[in-house]
Amino acid sequence: MQDVENLFLEVGRAIEGSDIASAKDLLEEILLIDPAYSRAHNHLGWIYETGLEDFEKAKRHYELAIKFSNGDYPVVYVNYAYLLIKFERFEEAEEIIEEGLKIKGADYAALIYQKGKIAEAKGKYTEACRYYILAGKLSFSKDFILMLDQEIDRVKIKMNFWQKLLVKIGNF
Repeated sequence: MQDVENLFLEVGRAIEGSDIASAKDLLEEILLIDPAYSRAHNHLGWIYETGLEDFEKAKRHYELAIKFSNGDYPVVYVNYAYLLIKFERFEEAEEIIEEGLKIKGADYAALIYQKGKIAEAKGKYTEACRYYILAGKLSFSKDFILMLDQEIDRVKIKMNFWQKLLVKIGNF
């Protein structure tokens, strides 16, 4: 198992150095040694999503990462939900988010933020703002909170007068 961990550390260095091709090769090598290594599946999902733009392969690796993680690698729920939202698979994303919210150590702020993105995409602007505000309350990151404030401001542009008023007075 130590070899797998060392290879995974090399993956991190390859990604930090923007050597995505080497990272992919290393991840595939890891999976030859340990096909159930959830972190490798998560990272391959990310590579297929962001680098190769292959939705089906990204989806498959995120699903395998969840299957093999047994709840000990919660970041995969955030990554998988982002993928599903990107491709407007909102019902699936909501299910993954709900699963992720049950996992100890999950990034609850990021998952709630994603619920806001879904609400916004569906035109439910006051609901989106409510989720963004809640995500801010759950976050410990100043940068994330500032980003959420920008999201709320952007969503307000889409709202009518009454919706803006509800958000302003916090009655929504």
